[in-house]
Amino acid sequence: DFIRQAKEASVLITEGTRAGPSGGERTSEQSVKEACKQAVEEAKGLVIADFSPRNFERLESFQEIANKTGRELVALAKDLYMLHNLSCIGGSCSTEGLRIYEEIGDKSRRKWEQEVVRAEYGDRYVDHASIRRNPENYILCFSFFDLKHLLDIKPQGGTYIYSACEAFNEEMKIDFFRLWHWLRRFDFGSFGFSVDEKEELSFDGRYHASGHASGEDIVRAIEEIDPDWIVPVHTEAGEWFEKRFENVMRVEEGKRYEF
Repeated sequence: DFIRQAKEASVLITEGTRAGPSGGERTSEQSVKEACKQAVEEAKGLVIADFSPRNFERLESFQEIANKTGRELVALAKDLYMLHNLSCIGGSCSTEGLRIYEEIGDKSRRKWEQEVVRAEYGDRYVDHASIRRNPENYILCFSFFDLKHLLDIKPQGGTYIYSACEAFNEEMKIDFFRLWHWLRRFDFGSFGFSVDEKEELSFDGRYHASGHASGEDIVRAIEEIDPDWIVPVHTEAGEWFEKRFENVMRVEEGKRYEF
């Protein structure tokens, strides 16, 4: 739809995050879903899926995976609250089939949970004891910061699927090393990232699809839109654009340009 409506634009501003030599990789949501599904099928015991709750395509993928593998997908109350409110304003975010993790603690101060989540989805809560008794029945939508709940669940092994972006700064790398030690503490295997014996952190791209267009898709979009000027932004591959197109304007921050 975007390409169709942008046909023959005078100026096309395009991101180029994946442009360049490594931009040919085209991991799709479908391929990610298949990789994650295989990991769940091979898993014994509890499965934790780590992905952003705002990644609605990934949420739908794991909903389908849960259905096909005979498990229930369990999210946090805050995630259901967000999805509920998005659907209220005309979004297409589905809460269908999602269970809610019953956190231990005083919830009286969480007015949003009492008035919205529990009122609308009160029959979907599942507690740590139920998950502990039948861990093979669940996929928990937890991130690193939610692993504290494992102290209540006390799982005996399991599988952690990391399905989000790679670490791109030192603080994120530190968090991944902490996560790795948490997983070792509970005897979890991992997919999507690992730490080797030399404490080297690595990621497996099969378990996450970037939201940025591949180099091939960028070229296709530009050729079909056929703009008078191409302005690449959010990229380190300005020369990649210039080698492929004659009408490229590489801009600098703080300068004014007229076309």
